[in-house]
Amino acid sequence: MSPINVNKMSEGVDYELMPVDVANDQAWDVRILSGDFTESVIRFGGIRFDGERDCLTFNFIMVDSTTESTSADPELQEVAGAILEDVLEKAASEGWMITGDANDAKRHTPRADDFTQLTY
Repeated sequence: MSPINVNKMSEGVDYELMPVDVANDQAWDVRILSGDFTESVIRFGGIRFDGERDCLTFNFIMVDSTTESTSADPELQEVAGAILEDVLEKAASEGWMITGDANDAKRHTPRADDFTQLTY
Protein backbone atom coordinates (compact mmCIF):
# COMPACT_ATOMS: atom_id res chain seq x y z
CA MET A 1 0.00 0.00 0.00
CA SER A 2 1.40 3.40 -0.95
CA PRO A 3 1.33 6.27 1.57
CA ILE A 4 -1.31 8.96 1.24
CA ASN A 5 0.02 12.37 0.27
CA VAL A 6 -2.04 14.82 2.34
CA ASN A 7 -0.51 17.78 0.49
CA LYS A 8 -1.87 16.61 -2.88
CA MET A 9 -5.15 17.94 -4.29
CA SER A 10 -7.96 15.43 -4.33
CA GLU A 11 -11.23 15.39 -6.25
CA GLY A 12 -14.23 15.61 -3.94
CA VAL A 13 -12.13 17.11 -1.15
CA ASP A 14 -10.24 20.03 -2.72
CA TYR A 15 -12.10 20.44 -6.01
CA GLU A 16 -15.03 19.14 -8.02
CA LEU A 17 -15.55 18.83 -11.76
CA MET A 18 -18.74 20.37 -13.11
CA PRO A 19 -20.08 19.98 -16.67
CA VAL A 20 -20.53 23.26 -18.54
CA ASP A 21 -23.67 24.08 -20.48
CA VAL A 22 -21.95 25.18 -23.69
CA ALA A 23 -21.90 23.94 -27.27
CA ASN A 24 -18.71 21.97 -26.63
CA ASP A 25 -19.64 18.79 -24.74
CA GLN A 26 -16.02 18.38 -23.61
CA ALA A 27 -15.87 21.57 -21.52
CA TRP A 28 -15.87 21.24 -17.75
CA ASP A 29 -15.43 23.73 -14.95
CA VAL A 30 -13.51 23.07 -11.76
CA ARG A 31 -14.96 24.39 -8.50
CA ILE A 32 -12.33 24.81 -5.81
CA LEU A 33 -13.53 23.43 -2.48
CA SER A 34 -10.67 24.29 -0.13
CA GLY A 35 -7.99 26.87 0.54
CA ASP A 36 -7.77 30.56 -0.31
CA PHE A 37 -9.88 30.20 -3.44
CA THR A 38 -12.81 28.22 -1.99
CA GLU A 39 -15.91 28.43 -4.20
CA SER A 40 -13.95 29.96 -7.08
CA VAL A 41 -14.52 28.28 -10.46
CA ILE A 42 -11.88 27.88 -13.17
CA ARG A 43 -11.92 26.36 -16.66
CA PHE A 44 -8.82 24.89 -18.26
CA GLY A 45 -7.99 25.64 -21.87
CA GLY A 46 -4.99 24.37 -23.80
CA ILE A 47 -2.84 21.78 -22.08
CA ARG A 48 0.37 20.64 -23.75
CA PHE A 49 3.83 19.34 -23.12
CA ASP A 50 6.61 21.83 -23.87
CA GLY A 51 9.51 19.67 -25.03
CA GLU A 52 11.99 22.54 -25.02
CA ARG A 53 11.42 23.34 -21.34
CA ASP A 54 10.51 19.73 -20.48
CA CYS A 55 7.32 20.74 -18.67
CA LEU A 56 3.55 20.74 -18.98
CA THR A 57 2.00 24.07 -19.91
CA PHE A 58 -1.64 25.01 -19.53
CA ASN A 59 -3.95 27.97 -19.46
CA PHE A 60 -7.18 28.58 -17.64
CA ILE A 61 -9.74 31.28 -17.08
CA MET A 62 -11.47 32.37 -13.91
CA VAL A 63 -15.17 31.69 -14.46
CA ASP A 64 -16.36 32.81 -11.04
CA SER A 65 -14.47 33.98 -7.99
CA THR A 66 -15.04 34.79 -4.37
CA THR A 67 -11.81 36.83 -4.44
CA GLU A 68 -10.35 39.58 -6.59
CA SER A 69 -7.92 37.06 -8.09
CA THR A 70 -7.47 36.47 -11.79
CA SER A 71 -5.72 33.73 -13.73
CA ALA A 72 -2.57 35.91 -13.54
CA ASP A 73 -2.38 35.36 -9.75
CA PRO A 74 0.68 33.14 -9.04
CA GLU A 75 -1.00 31.49 -6.03
CA LEU A 76 -4.07 30.60 -8.10
CA GLN A 77 -1.79 29.28 -10.85
CA GLU A 78 -0.19 26.95 -8.28
CA VAL A 79 -3.62 25.71 -7.16
CA ALA A 80 -4.76 25.20 -10.76
CA GLY A 81 -1.55 23.31 -11.53
CA ALA A 82 -2.02 21.05 -8.51
CA ILE A 83 -5.61 20.31 -9.54
CA LEU A 84 -4.57 19.60 -13.10
CA GLU A 85 -1.81 17.29 -11.86
CA ASP A 86 -4.34 15.27 -9.85
CA VAL A 87 -6.78 15.05 -12.78
CA LEU A 88 -4.04 13.95 -15.18
CA GLU A 89 -2.64 11.37 -12.75
CA LYS A 90 -6.11 9.91 -12.32
CA ALA A 91 -6.71 9.95 -16.08
CA ALA A 92 -3.45 8.12 -16.74
CA SER A 93 -3.95 5.53 -14.01
CA GLU A 94 -7.59 4.84 -14.92
CA GLY A 95 -6.99 4.79 -18.68
CA TRP A 96 -9.22 7.67 -19.81
CA MET A 97 -6.53 10.13 -20.83
CA ILE A 98 -6.55 11.13 -24.49
CA THR A 99 -3.20 12.22 -25.85
CA GLY A 100 -2.10 13.50 -29.21
CA ASP A 101 -1.96 16.73 -31.11
CA ALA A 102 -4.85 19.17 -31.41
CA ASN A 103 -6.04 17.61 -34.68
CA ASP A 104 -6.30 14.17 -33.06
CA ALA A 105 -8.38 15.57 -30.20
CA LYS A 106 -10.81 17.19 -32.64
CA ARG A 107 -11.44 13.82 -34.32
CA HIS A 108 -12.26 12.07 -31.04
CA THR A 109 -15.93 11.28 -30.53
CA PRO A 110 -16.65 11.28 -26.79
CA ARG A 111 -18.38 8.35 -25.11
CA ALA A 112 -20.37 8.50 -21.89
CA ASP A 113 -17.50 6.96 -19.93
CA ASP A 114 -14.77 9.17 -21.43
CA PHE A 115 -13.17 11.86 -19.31
CA THR A 116 -12.23 14.37 -21.95
CA GLN A 117 -13.48 17.38 -20.03
CA LEU A 118 -10.17 19.21 -20.04
CA THR A 119 -9.67 19.22 -23.81
CA TYR A 120 -11.95 21.86 -25.27
